[in-house]
Amino acid sequence: MLNNQLLAVASAAALSLAAIFGAGSASAASVTITATAPSWSNVVGGTNIDFDTSGTGNSRVTQVFWGQPASWFGDQSGLGFNPSNPPSATVQTDTVFQLGTLTHYNEPINGGTAASSARLNLSTTISGAVPTTQMFSYQFLIDETPNQTPCAYPGGSPCADRITFANLTTSSAFMIGGVPYTIELLGFSSNGGNTINSFFNSNEGGSNSIGLYGRITAPTPVPEPATFALLGAGLLGFAAARRRRQN
Repeated sequence: MLNNQLLAVASAAALSLAAIFGAGSASAASVTITATAPSWSNVVGGTNIDFDTSGTGNSRVTQVFWGQPASWFGDQSGLGFNPSNPPSATVQTDTVFQLGTLTHYNEPINGGTAASSARLNLSTTISGAVPTTQMFSYQFLIDETPNQTPCAYPGGSPCADRITFANLTTSSAFMIGGVPYTIELLGFSSNGGNTINSFFNSNEGGSNSIGLYGRITAPTPVPEPATFALLGAGLLGFAAARRRRQN
């Protein structure tokens, strides 16, 4: 009889623990991004600044260019951004996902004509009972180095340049149905988000692209006081039954 009592109390305690720790796993959810409209602003330095777009549909790229080409038939340098999976994508919370692809158009330009930074703005519409549009802004540092040795960064011919994600604060909060979520820009990745870096090196004389990754974090549910009370009662009952058995 006493063994049955111990079993019943232990089962109640186990169920209480499952309720508490299972609440955390239940926090995973999906968020649907129905539209993302990128734009560039706050270009620091550089000459002949020009904003443009190319392509259509899923291939549409929003661009900013700068600099004086080093030759009369050359092109400007610049940055472009293409959002992932427009016009709609569903992402899982607490999971790394690709926001889009950043491209550096790394062309030879005259010294002193390169921009040193530019801001990427993402106007993102997130679905819900009432769709909400959020604006997220991220600053990128641009280091277009002189094409002469010794090179500042490895790779490239003659020398690679570097694009660095410069935000000190990388997360922004938004609400869906009164529930707070956080979207965080993590950085660059060339292997599907397995390895995240705050910069990438861009070879001279062409277009170099890399994925830009982020994560949406959902709030962690707090167990109800009644759940803790049930666990406490179960543990107390287990202890009392064990003492009776020992006596």
